Amino acid sequence: MLVPLETIVEAVKEDENIKQFLSSFNCYMDKEIAKFLHEKAVIFDRLSKARTYLVLDKEELYTKKIYELTIYGYISMALKTLSVPDEWSNRRRKRLDGLSGKLHNEKIKDFPCYLIGQLAKNSDVKENIITGAELLDHAFSVVNTARTAVGGRVVMVECHKEEKLLNFYKANGFEIVSEVDDEDRKMVQLITLVD
Repeated sequence: MLVPLETIVEAVKEDENIKQFLSSFNCYMDKEIAKFLHEKAVIFDRLSKARTYLVLDKEELYTKKIYELTIYGYISMALKTLSVPDEWSNRRRKRLDGLSGKLHNEKIKDFPCYLIGQLAKNSDVKENIITGAELLDHAFSVVNTARTAVGGRVVMVECHKEEKLLNFYKANGFEIVSEVDDEDRKMVQLITLVD
């Protein structure tokens, strides 16, 4: 079951208890993912920079205290602007925009996107049955709720330039747009359209 982090924060009301609860999440493949949940997710939520959602067991919600809940995975969603390279064709821009590749006779260079900023399962949960595809489905359910309210059609992820990650996103309908620098590593931006 997907539960907004905001709901947990409101129920607990004490930052130390929230930190303790969130510290039960680990991602051995990428320590930065766990660090975001431990140190930044609550702040980003409060500032409306992003929304984080936890994947929890529905039955546990009714039978356990919040501190005892198992975090199976989480996603974090935000808004972002995709800046496309100048060499992109008008046809490709039009595909992203859905209407035209130009605005006021100028090429459209920037497109609003829903960003799947974090998507991971908890490495500390033995026999964690949640899959990456299910986490992605949860992310798209959040996108679809937002689309109903305000529109939008582009979903973006930024991930490290690692073959396994790139293959996962490509297998789920994303295409590579560009590479960007992120401190010490290259990040790859991938997008997909939702209709």
